[in-house]
Amino acid sequence: MDFLEHFDKFYIKIGFLVVFFIGYLIITKKNNLKLTLQYMLYSYGIAILLLMLSIPHIFSGFPYDVSDLENKKKLLYHLQKNNEALIKTIEAFRDLVFITFMYLIAVISKIIKYFKLQNSSK
Repeated sequence: MDFLEHFDKFYIKIGFLVVFFIGYLIITKKNNLKLTLQYMLYSYGIAILLLMLSIPHIFSGFPYDVSDLENKKKLLYHLQKNNEALIKTIEAFRDLVFITFMYLIAVISKIIKYFKLQNSSK
């Protein structure tokens, strides 16, 4: 079942990228900088929201007492669950850095392109 969970996240990311790209193509045909930047900001917000939903909650089955950890199987179980949560959080952070980097590059390139077109028309 873990296999299907990763597929769902993958298809959500691909679907978001396709919708973003189609919308971006439609918006850029209008040559309106303000509208393009607003669209990119809304898309960035939606991407961050989807990313926030992928961050797991901390494993709630933590031990309450040291005696709960005396059994090696219980200790291993707690460590594995916390490790899984940590790995998912790191993956979400890595995606956050990538999305932010791509967003900033897109915004900066759009602004530079817009001002180049304005200066060349003068």
